[in-house]
Amino acid sequence: MPWPRPIIYVLAGLGAAFVPFLGAVEFDPNFFFVCFLPPLLFSDGWLMPLREFAKAKGQIIVLATGLVAFTTVGVGLAAYWLVPGLPLAMAFALGAVVSPTDAVAVSAITQRLALPTRLRIVLDGESLLNDATGLVAFKFALAAMIAGSISLPRIAGEFLLLALGGLAIGLAVAYAVGRVRTALRGADDADPLIETTLSLMTPFAAYLAANALGTSGIMAVAAAGLYSGWRDPVETDARSRQVIWDVWQVVVFWLNGLAFVLLGLQLPRVIEAVSGVFSLGEQLGILAAVAGITMALRVAWFLPAAYLPFVLSAKVRRDYERPSFGAVCVGAWAGIRGAVTLAAALSIPFALPSGEAFPARDVVIFLACGVVVTTLVVQGMSMKWLIRRFGLREDDTRGSEELLARASAVEAGLRILREAESATMEEESRAALHHVLGEYQQRLSELSSAGETREHARRRVAAERRFRCDALQAERETINRLWRENVISDQVHRPLQQLLDHEESLLAGRKKQRGVTGNRIRRVEAKKTSSEPLSGKAAGRSGRDCCPRSRRCGRDRRRSTGGARRAASGRHAWLGKS
Repeated sequence: MPWPRPIIYVLAGLGAAFVPFLGAVEFDPNFFFVCFLPPLLFSDGWLMPLREFAKAKGQIIVLATGLVAFTTVGVGLAAYWLVPGLPLAMAFALGAVVSPTDAVAVSAITQRLALPTRLRIVLDGESLLNDATGLVAFKFALAAMIAGSISLPRIAGEFLLLALGGLAIGLAVAYAVGRVRTALRGADDADPLIETTLSLMTPFAAYLAANALGTSGIMAVAAAGLYSGWRDPVETDARSRQVIWDVWQVVVFWLNGLAFVLLGLQLPRVIEAVSGVFSLGEQLGILAAVAGITMALRVAWFLPAAYLPFVLSAKVRRDYERPSFGAVCVGAWAGIRGAVTLAAALSIPFALPSGEAFPARDVVIFLACGVVVTTLVVQGMSMKWLIRRFGLREDDTRGSEELLARASAVEAGLRILREAESATMEEESRAALHHVLGEYQQRLSELSSAGETREHARRRVAAERRFRCDALQAERETINRLWRENVISDQVHRPLQQLLDHEESLLAGRKKQRGVTGNRIRRVEAKKTSSEPLSGKAAGRSGRDCCPRSRRCGRDRRRSTGGARRAASGRHAWLGKS
């Protein structure tokens, strides 16, 4: 698709707004804040890579707090000067609402394109953390609008108190829910549906509990997400973990898409209200100015923040490599806004406690929407070109770690299997054990082999997968034919179909995993065998569907990987080298 998917969602909502029975739909602003933001913030924290965050915590915290404050104040003052009659508190609310970048959009870009590992960690960590700080600033701006005055010392003190209280409550709620899930799993076999339900309820429980106790619900949800992301990978059984992951993917996808669709439904009324105050030319001019200032402020912060530590600190110069200009430019340009900005803007109340209309509500929503669409189109569609223009490439860190992890895991499995063999073992059990041992030894040899041997193993595995897929497809067609001919009932057909689906999904997953891992491992081996960087253009490999005649195995996938690799150095990359 040549343009970002959220643009399609906005257009769909805009078209739906002209349907008679949909155009008049109005939503309670609290609906957006309570229903959208807790699960989105929770998923941000849940997906936060804690080890990587710890490595780059300084840069991430500076971006997630300093840049958010810089954007809030800069956009707020600019909007206050540009928009006649806009209250200062609402101008700061606009600045706060457009300050956080969108975790989903940024992650989609960083995962799809070849970026240095350090730069990817910084961008993902920033987008996961700045939602909380931006929304807290937004809530304070609204509170100042309602109170009628702004006191920075009082706001700073209240922010610290509310943030610490919210963090404590969020951790307590997540810990309590985790204990309940552990107790339920200990009492009986884990029920994936119950585990998933409790996981989905956690962000709402943390948010409502913190609000009820007068602290920050936003910080509570962020803390609950971080704790759950640390707990769930090791405290959840495999089946529940898979179901929870799949359900959360659907929930986040729906919430992000629905936010844009609902914006499209509200947009005609918002534009009509703004048109009563500003002409079309004024609307476009103010919108372009606010969006441009929002993007420019990120560039103005990011460039000095990347290089100043090297000027001011001898320790940074000693322990880190100076980032390339290309990596810094790409990081400065990755400021895409998304669903959190929209949900927060749409959560502005319709009226003040006195009953008067909330000042400039439609103006703030209109400008926030414009910033989101502009960054999606301008920055989202130019990121790929910019990365290629500066020649940024993925380093070998992830490939080395993945090779080490897979080889260590297979060796541990082999050790347990060899210990299980005994002289008194039954013949059938011994044969089964030797069969499994052979599979593990084959996997270990594939991981430890190199060059032509590895290429032969790769071709053999691909042929084996193709034959298995053909056999599975024949099984599926036979099962479906027997069901259509009423030879077997639904109660027989459905479990068999699910079994075949499971086997086919395993094959498709292995195909994708082996393909991506193989590319990384080959890069690691090439780096080990030569002290000179490899040359060449970025190379990719596309494969056919796992089962050619099945629609369930997935579509063709292309994945670009970097070709040129720089030699390893003893220092850590600050952001990444081209």
